[in-house]
This record gives sequence, structure tokens and C-alpha cells, in this order.
Amino acid sequence: MIQSHDSTIDTLIEPELGALLGVFALHNFIESLMDDIDSGIDVPHFERKIVVWLDRPKRIGALAREMNVLPSTMTTAADQLESRGLVVRERDPDDRRAWLLKLTQTGADLRSALVVMARTLLCETLDLSADELNSFARTSLKIHANIQKHTTC
Repeated sequence: MIQSHDSTIDTLIEPELGALLGVFALHNFIESLMDDIDSGIDVPHFERKIVVWLDRPKRIGALAREMNVLPSTMTTAADQLESRGLVVRERDPDDRRAWLLKLTQTGADLRSALVVMARTLLCETLDLSADELNSFARTSLKIHANIQKHTTC
């Protein structure tokens, strides 16, 4: 059991529950701030998430698995992103039958802006140093990788 340092919570909380409460609160808070900040960007929420996930060209199926959505959902969103000029489809050089989704310069610029917003929001909201943010990112990526192992079986 851990005791919260927040005076509004005076009960003992199990570490597992404390972790879940923190993750839920962080996700909801950051999502609402991101929506408020970039409401001027004419790109729907789900499509913005795809732009963030496209750190390099990826197959639509692989991207769908990473984001835990159906391939058909990803294909529809990719069509929308392509029509907005944010992504292009390119042949996979490793398998000419397959297609990769790749950010255009406009898409890359949007991704960069979203990453800067996320970094600012995380650092300001969580009061994290650069080292703490890097440690949090490593832990979060480990969590994501472990979830991927369980959802792709």
C-alpha cells in the first residue's frame, strides 16, 4: 500500500490502483489539453494520433496493430489523411506487393508540432525534468510493447 501525498486523498492506495489512476488521469488530462490547443488544426483526433505514430514509413496493417485498431479502420483513416495531403502511399522496397504509409512534408510538420505540444504538456503538467521524462518514456514504451505481445497473440 502507498499513501498519496495529495491531501485530498487520505486513504491508502494499492500500487497497482495508484498506477492505473495516474495513467487514466494523465491520459484524459493530456487528451483534453491537446484538443483545446490544436482545435484550430482541421484534422480529426484519430487522424492526429496516426500522424504521431508515423515516426517512419509503416505498413497500414502494422500501424493498425500498433494502435490496436482494425485494418479497415486504419485504411479509411489513411484515405482521409492522404486526401488532406498529410500522407502518401509508397511501395515497400522490401516487398513490392505491399504499401507503406509515409508522412508528406506537411504531415511531418504537423507531427513535429504535435510532439512539441505533447512534450510541453507533459513537462509542465507532470513537472518532469528531461531525465525524468526519458525514464517515463522508457517505462511507457515497455508497457506498450508488453501490451502488444498480449494483443497480437
